[in-house]
Amino acid sequence: MPVYWSMMIATAIIGILCYGISSKKVIVEGKETTRVRIGFVVVLVAYIVFFIGFRDKVLDTGAYISSFKSMPTDFTGLFLYLETLDSGKAFYFLSAVFKMFISDNYYAWLFFLAIVSCGCLFRTIYKYSIDFPLSAYLFIATTTFTWLLNGTRQFLVVCILFGFVEWIIEGKKIRYILLALALTTIHSSAIFMAVIVLFIEVNQTFTKKTIFFIGLTVVGTYYSEQVFEFLGETSESLNYADTMAIDGGSNIFRLIVASVPIIIVLLNYRNVKKIAPPSINMSLIGICFYFAATFTNGVLVGRMPIYFTVYNLYLLPWVIRNCFTKNSRKIVWVLCVVSYLVYFYYQMCIAWDGLMYVSKFLKLEFL
Repeated sequence: MPVYWSMMIATAIIGILCYGISSKKVIVEGKETTRVRIGFVVVLVAYIVFFIGFRDKVLDTGAYISSFKSMPTDFTGLFLYLETLDSGKAFYFLSAVFKMFISDNYYAWLFFLAIVSCGCLFRTIYKYSIDFPLSAYLFIATTTFTWLLNGTRQFLVVCILFGFVEWIIEGKKIRYILLALALTTIHSSAIFMAVIVLFIEVNQTFTKKTIFFIGLTVVGTYYSEQVFEFLGETSESLNYADTMAIDGGSNIFRLIVASVPIIIVLLNYRNVKKIAPPSINMSLIGICFYFAATFTNGVLVGRMPIYFTVYNLYLLPWVIRNCFTKNSRKIVWVLCVVSYLVYFYYQMCIAWDGLMYVSKFLKLEFL
């Protein structure tokens, strides 16, 4: 736990520095805001990646390390190895190539995965968030960062797709769909993003097509878990939902937390419907998956919301800026920070009973 609390403290300190040191003015999502200095972003990402990369025993990390160690060191063995896999062949192929030509040290490999994931994720947050310090804080406080420790392969796909969200915003859906299809070779759940993006409207929110898909999602996921098993990771023994979720599905508190931005938008819909960002539609779909995973034993369904809830990282700051008066924004901002701090404590200390962290290299062992 001390490692994760240090991430929270580091994020808070860097956030305070971002607010205190003036930066250039830019227009983000139709609002003037300050673009924080890139150096602060680099330092924050480096701090998070440092502990992510040097881990030895956290949740399913042991399985990833064992897999990396067992990978062949020549192409003949590699192709034989790939034939034994049912899914994720591109991930393991690239990992083996990394081992052969870059480093056979698993720390280096974990660092590489963390850098790619965080690089893509923070690139989009930096570009689209009107309050980067708050978005960075939410990344830690909502425990989204734990996907870097568990479910690494899927989160890599999530972050890459999130890193190219401008293709959706700019209406270049074909590019995004092709990327999603390519990423199915890393994690097959990406196939759903290739379909879902067809229902996402760029300049409108809560359209009939989106509402239809929401209803379809709820009904379909409730009755058709076998679809997810067919397209999902049916042979995997370890995944994020199995390890982290409660009762085989998803924790209801995650549904509540993920719903906050949408609830606020709905209460102010008349005032913001013309300027609402596309991330609202993504967040709404994420809530549908959380709903299905919460009220069923939807383990595989519970793996899907992360594709959409990452948009809340920059949607919530936008909501605070646009859905409240100038006088009430500061109060709401403070309430937001405090509430998510309480959620962080609940999730890490109570729900997960203190998330372990072991690093032989750093000589840290928190069980």
